[in-house]
Formats: sequence, C-alpha cells, structure tokens
Amino acid sequence: MSPQSHVCRWGTALFVALVPTLGFADSTYKVTATRTQDVITIDGKGDEPAWQTAPEIGGWYLTRINYGKPAPDDTKVRILYDKDNLYFLFHCLDSKPERITGYTVQNEGFLHQEDNITIILDTYLDHRNAYYFWTNPLGVRTDGRIVDDGEAFSTNWRGEWETKSTIVADGWISEVRIPFANFQFEKKDDITFGMLLDREQSRNQEWSNWTPDGMNSAKVSRYPHLAGLKDINPRSIFSITPYVATTVALKYNDDRGAFRPNVGADARIDPAPWVSLKLTANPDFSDAEADQGFLLLDTEQPLLPERRQFFLESEHLFIAPINIFTSRRIALRPHDRVWGGLQLTGKVGGMNFAMMDVQHRDFTGKDAGGRDIYENVNSGVLRLQQDIGKRSMISLVALNRSGRGGIFGDSDFQTLGVDGNFHLFEEFFIQAQALRSWSPLGNVDADAYHVGLHRFDTLSEFWLQFEDIGKNYANPLGWTPVVDKQGYNSHLFLNPFPKWRFLPRLDVTWDTLWRRNHEHQRTRWRQRLNVQPYLHHDFALYIDGVYDDNEGFKNRVGTFGFTLFPHDWQNYTLTAIGGRFLGGELRGLNGAVNFKVGPHIVARFSGFYTRNFGVPTNSDLFGKSGDGYSFSGYAQLRYHFSPDLYARLTLQKGDVYELADYNSVKGTFLDAMVGWHYRQWSDIFLVYTDQPFAGSQERRILSKISFNY
Repeated sequence: MSPQSHVCRWGTALFVALVPTLGFADSTYKVTATRTQDVITIDGKGDEPAWQTAPEIGGWYLTRINYGKPAPDDTKVRILYDKDNLYFLFHCLDSKPERITGYTVQNEGFLHQEDNITIILDTYLDHRNAYYFWTNPLGVRTDGRIVDDGEAFSTNWRGEWETKSTIVADGWISEVRIPFANFQFEKKDDITFGMLLDREQSRNQEWSNWTPDGMNSAKVSRYPHLAGLKDINPRSIFSITPYVATTVALKYNDDRGAFRPNVGADARIDPAPWVSLKLTANPDFSDAEADQGFLLLDTEQPLLPERRQFFLESEHLFIAPINIFTSRRIALRPHDRVWGGLQLTGKVGGMNFAMMDVQHRDFTGKDAGGRDIYENVNSGVLRLQQDIGKRSMISLVALNRSGRGGIFGDSDFQTLGVDGNFHLFEEFFIQAQALRSWSPLGNVDADAYHVGLHRFDTLSEFWLQFEDIGKNYANPLGWTPVVDKQGYNSHLFLNPFPKWRFLPRLDVTWDTLWRRNHEHQRTRWRQRLNVQPYLHHDFALYIDGVYDDNEGFKNRVGTFGFTLFPHDWQNYTLTAIGGRFLGGELRGLNGAVNFKVGPHIVARFSGFYTRNFGVPTNSDLFGKSGDGYSFSGYAQLRYHFSPDLYARLTLQKGDVYELADYNSVKGTFLDAMVGWHYRQWSDIFLVYTDQPFAGSQERRILSKISFNY
C-alpha cells in the first residue's frame, strides 16, 4: 500500500473516530419580531405607519477592512411579520449617496462589488444551514443556501420573495417581503429563526453586518436570533406545478420530427413538518430556466445549473469533497427522458435524510444501422447526515444505477460511502471521505479517499487536500473527471487591504496540484500564481502565471492586463497572453467590455485572438490553429423590463480552448430568449436557437409554460 493511500485511509479513519469537544456560544444579539395586521406594500418607500411600531435595529460592525469596528455608515432595519410573510425595511445610510452603485439587473446575478444587502435565515435553528436573500438598489433578487456553517454554498435553490429599493438623500431604502411558504417548519405557538443581516458598500469595498463583533457572515453557528414569531404558516401541505413545452425544429438532423410537444408535472406533499414527499412525472430538461449565456442543446460535457424543482429540495445534502451525486447526471442530455421519480426528504432531530428513486431513459449511441439506442435506467440514492455537536457532522451515502438495454448491454453500478466535517476551531475544520464502488469495470482498486484541512475567514482562505481514487472507481451518478490518481492540491487566497494611497487592496491566489497514477507515474504537476493589485478601488492590474506539466505537455503561460470597474456587469478588461500551450508557442489578446445603459439594458462583449507557432501533430490545436491564428467572439444584449421579465440575445463564434472566459463549447451560436416569471414558481419561456448539435447546425424554437397551484 502506498504512503498516499495510508494518509487518506488513516486520515479518514481518524476523522470518523473523532468526537467534537468544542462548542460555540450563540450570539448575544436578539430581536423580537413585531406582528402587524396592516397591508405592507413593497414599493421601496417604507411609509406605512406599521413600520414605526417595530423597533429599529442599528449599531452595525465592519467585517472586512476595519474588522470589528463600528460601521461609519450605519444601517437601520425594522422587522414586521404577519401569518404568511416576514417583512424587512432597510435604511442604508451613506454619507456619499451620489456614489451608490447598482449594475446588475438580472435575477440570480452576482452582486458583489456593488451596493447590496443580504438577509440570511436559519429556519431550522440548527446553527449549520441557512437560506440567503440578496438584493441591490435595483431590486434584483439572488438567493441560495449556506451549507455546513459556511463550508459550501448552494446557488441553485430558488425562493419566492419580493423586494423594491429607492435611493434617497441620505442613502438608500430597501423593502423586502419573504413568504414563510418558502420554508418547512413545525407549526407551533412561538418560533425562533437564526438571522443575519449583511451589507456591502461598493465605493469603499467595506462589508458590515448586525453582530456584536462583525463576524464572518457565513458562520451560521454564530447568528443572532429573530424570536417571537407566533401563529405563522409554513408552506402549504400540497402543491403541484404542471408544465407544457413545445419544440419546433426548423432545421434538424435526427428522426425525432419537426414538432415535439411535451407535458409533465412536479408535486409536493408535506405529511408532517419534518418530512416532505416530492413526485415528478416527465420533467423537462429545464435548460431555459438555467438562463446561462445561451441555451445548450448538446450537453455532453457542460453541466448546467440544476433548475428541475424535483431535484432541488435536498441538493445541499450531497455537497462533498469527491462529488457523490450530481442530479444533472440523470438524463444528462435534453433528448434523454425522466419518466418519473419520487423523493422523501426532511430532518428529524439532528438527522437529515434524503431518499430518491428515478426511472429514466438515456441515449447510449447509434447501432450499425444508424438508429438511436437507449437504455432504461433506474437510479436510487440514499443520504443520511447526522449532526454532531454544534458544527460537525457525519454522513452516509448509498447509490445504485441499473441500466437495461443500451448499446453496451445491461449494467449495474453501486457506490457506498461515508464522509464528514469536523470543526476543531472557529475557522479550521477537517473533511474526510471514503467511497467504494461496484461496477462492470471491476471491483478491485474501486475505492476513493479524501482528507482535507481547511481554514477560512473574511480576508483569507487555505486548504490542503489529499486524494486517492482507484482506477476502477466508477460512479455515473457523480462527477469524477479523473480516476486512477493519487495526489494533493493546495489553495491559498489572501485579500489584504494595505490602505496605501496607490494600493488600497491586493488579491493573491496560489494553487498547487500534484498527482500520479497507481503505477507511480506522475501525470500532472501544476502551479498557478495570480496577483491582482488594486491601484484604485475601480482599477486593478491582472498578473497570472501558470506552469502545467500535463500529459507530456509542459505548458507555461503568462497573462498580464487590467480591469477597469471590476463589477460583474460593469467592467472593461484587456489582457495579453503568451507562453507555451499544448506543445506550441502561443501569443494572444483577450478583451471584454460589460456595461449597463440606463435602468434596463446591459451588454457584454468579449473577443479572444491567439497566434500559434510550432504546434505538434499530437496537440489538440493541430489542424485547427496550427502555425496560424484562431479567433472567437461572444456578445450578449439583455433588456430587462423588470427583474421578472427580460429578453436576451446571444451570439458566439469560434473555438475556445479553456483560455478565455467563455462557455467551453465550439462553433457558431445564435440564441434569443424571452423569459417571464409571472407568478410564484411559475414561468413562461420562448427561445429561438441556431447552434451545433450532433455534428451539424440546428435551428429550433422552444417554448414552455408552468403554473404552480
């Protein structure tokens, strides 16, 4: 047995044997919610008399640059509730209101580095997991889950809530309504949530929150409490969401016909406050809901965000170092089919559980006559996660995938494993995982191990991870792109704020990866250093160096450039690249312009040009770039009538080799979409797309309407 195997296996065994001995006290901050019978209109004004009956929360503390000090620009918050909703009124004071910024107009957008506020609710009061609701001065809604006391985030969860914001003379005001129907909890006389209120100011890149000392906003275990919620209604016991979808193929190269209608439904039943049963019948692929840069017809490699409601309820339970379950691996391609499925999920005491069974049909290839061959598949998943102490946990997972038919015949895959997190100190924890698979590939060398040490806070992050994955380990329901490996990877991120006039901020990232196969042959050695010195809050240099000895190619690539206005939807970037890549010499230029025009229009343009020399015949670049050049371009224009109603036009042309910030696809794409979220959990989409599919160009019109009861 190799030393690497000893480290992973004994580390895993040590972790399982550990019992947490450290606890962390709850926050001393607490507020009692004020009940109202009045109607609260979410208009960003907060002028209803009922708001004055709620106590004002103030006294926020900084959490980033001047950590732990009182915020110079305080935030005042009032909280109301009725039987169905929780209401928040934020008054974000700002001594320079003319510099308040809001760029993002798209729901589910990334809001950092513009003014924003966040409401985070631990509705189970388990001090581990929470829902976050994030908005900016334009009233955009972004939400998700914080998992395992900030160790991970799940961004696919989508809640239903309402917000409006207004810029005023002394700052900006935001009103928020969060229905209790988003959550499942026991209906009782008096309920308490964990709650954190958070704010970011763009002009000084400072963060603040409502805690005694400005602690890290992801630390669910230390959240203040929102108490006094009486006689409130959790989500309804039953709901159903049917949908109707159509595809009209204007140009196609298969035998599935020009017109393809589709119907299906998702349903949910909550027989008790601690358990939920979810059912699905013929769910569609939900690629329109993902709202990525463009709708992808061929998803052999890209993994889309999960938007199928059936799979989202327990998604956060499957976050683990070695990916054990990715629901997008079930019916991976749009022409695969989920016939139906059921899922039982919930929490009893300190035990989270999820049990899922899905029947689906997957495309496996074509026979000698060119006919499509499918296999009928049953996929089952069991996940049990037991809380230990206040912040640690241990989990069990069991997976089974049984396929019948298909071009390769019948197949059965099983995986069994255990994993967990153990918090030693406030910001330091250990992760460990052990997995075993049984498959047609063989049952010898079919195990996988992981041990990781992690530390993170607001301004820094470090991890050191060891992995040993056998060459016959196989889990088609998870995502393990590389097997037959032993190795380690490390990551260090530092985000100091020197407060110098010409260097207010510095971002430094250093990544190392080393691995070998089980014959002790080194297969990869990668080092990357990235430095971004901010010469001004709105201007940063970009310096990046990579050495990557990978599969015989010794890549050495350097990048230098700058970013002006480093925001997601408002920036200008220009970088030059040079070095050796895939066996040849490389020179290139990459430019990107993202900007917002008025309150409704945003645009994104990117271009990437490379010149290659001396490319060998065994390189992926040979025959496409060779001793020549390649070019790719990307453009997107969005018009948002409101955060819930938008139109999008996207164009991409060219080949991309993971050097530029594009979707990792090749060819010419033209994509137009209109999306409307017209009521809770209900949407309408209309899409026109012209793109490569199965080796040739296709043109299609797709539509979908869903309605939640």
